[in-house]
Amino acid sequence: MTTGQRPQSEAAQGLRVVLDMLLQDLPLKTVDPVALRWDRPIFVLRSADMKKMRAFLDGLVSQCPSPVLHVMSHARDEDAIRAMAPCDITFHAYPTPGRYRLEGVPAATLHTLRTVGFGTAFFLDTGTAADLFDEVERLLLAIVDDRPVSVLADGTFARAPERGLRKRAEAAFFGLVEWYQARLDPGFPNGPVLAQKSPSE
Repeated sequence: MTTGQRPQSEAAQGLRVVLDMLLQDLPLKTVDPVALRWDRPIFVLRSADMKKMRAFLDGLVSQCPSPVLHVMSHARDEDAIRAMAPCDITFHAYPTPGRYRLEGVPAATLHTLRTVGFGTAFFLDTGTAADLFDEVERLLLAIVDDRPVSVLADGTFARAPERGLRKRAEAAFFGLVEWYQARLDPGFPNGPVLAQKSPSE
């Protein structure tokens, strides 16, 4: 507790413990590369800059020298990605500008991708806090049965917790935040959450 800060009540301290437990459900979980299906076709949604894409591709061929690799990106990126790829790729153009959404993938492309039998889908952004991560996850889960794998800044791999668990944790977290903010409001019927006074005070 910092100097001059009022001590927390038992209720506030208890809520802090609950919030900390909920937040532990949200981070990405590290994935051992050995556990990934390099022997099956691989899908990559290019979402980060080209420098990161190049680093991913170089790391990919070190894990799997002859991958069956499919890449989705905006059509303008195709030549650059093919030029940097150290292996053959099948390119799938995302047809509209802006961020990825499942509804933006043509039905014929989605059908083709579903028939490939991908073992792993990679997403080059890094985590559940990214804008529209839910939209990207919806898109990738429509193509690959397993949860997508994020590529972290240091080149390691991680997965978000299961979507259902994460959404429940988020709903509980935001509900508690709203409750806590209301209790901090002096206008709340039972008063704000402040330190409990001792009987002698």
